[in-house]
Amino acid sequence: MAKVIQWATGTVGRHAVRAVIEQPGLELVGAYVYDPAKSGRDIGEICGVAPIGVAATNDRAAILAMEADCVLYMPQGADREPAGAIDDICALLESGKNVISTAVTALIYPISLGQGVVDRLNAACARGGVSFHGTGIEPGWGSECLPLAMSPLFRRIDSLLVQEILDYATYPSRATLFDGMGFGGPPQPHGPMPVPLDQSGAFGAPLLMLADAFGATIESMVYECELAVAEEAFDVAAGRIEKGTVSGKRYSFTAMVKGRPAMKVEHVTRLGAHTAPHWPQGRGWHVTIKGDPDMTLQTIIAPDGGDENDQGCLGTAMHAVHAIAPVVEAAPGIRTFLDLPMIVGRNIL
Repeated sequence: MAKVIQWATGTVGRHAVRAVIEQPGLELVGAYVYDPAKSGRDIGEICGVAPIGVAATNDRAAILAMEADCVLYMPQGADREPAGAIDDICALLESGKNVISTAVTALIYPISLGQGVVDRLNAACARGGVSFHGTGIEPGWGSECLPLAMSPLFRRIDSLLVQEILDYATYPSRATLFDGMGFGGPPQPHGPMPVPLDQSGAFGAPLLMLADAFGATIESMVYECELAVAEEAFDVAAGRIEKGTVSGKRYSFTAMVKGRPAMKVEHVTRLGAHTAPHWPQGRGWHVTIKGDPDMTLQTIIAPDGGDENDQGCLGTAMHAVHAIAPVVEAAPGIRTFLDLPMIVGRNIL
């Protein structure tokens, strides 16, 4: 029985709590919350299920002192302040707890944040005798696991394109959409920008991972961004979008290999179907590979009209929960998708 601590109870965290409670072989023993009003309350009640007899706390020291096999680290907005999140993660690792994080997306492949971050995480893992794994649905499953699963079918890949196409109108996090992604703010268009490989962050991480998996070397990386603005004011779950402010964002990272644009990860993100209708349409993740053979893989989330954002958050949580067993069993150190066995859904039929 693996003992699990949940760190943060936002949208993804609440899904994770419910999954840990339901999964055989897992026991939820603690939870960290940021809101003092949640501290002392039963974590089941906080997350919309029956009480389970485990009280949440906002005492960081108490969590570090708690005995557990794994921490699911899932605070929202951590990508905007990665240094603090890395401090938390290293402290948890040094306390002897394996950590699975969906918070700082670049940690899916930590070299995207520089060798210093890699060294610090490895040192913390060594001191605690535990492992660290960064995961997510995209970046993560969409731009790493899908291309990796497809790759054994190819004799040659000339170009690879991963696209996430989603409508974030129902996503309730103002911090993510307004503060993090710039929706509802003034448009600031710019042309292609070179990105240092060790500062490529969340969207460079999958490209660096794929290049290592395929035995290739990325020579340079380029960021591009196209914006759409609201023609009239309208409301979304996270707040109001005023006329003339950003209501759509299409951005990408492209990796140059052997002098050509070999791999691209592109996000087509809109608020409402009326935004940028000329951009690619869909709701999910597409992988298009040109080579020998040619192949396109399309995954559609919420195909029957459900809330694609909530289902995406559920998928993010489940990928982390299903990773608990292989991460706990792994040798100490950073363990990416390239190091772990295939993560599969356990006890789901």
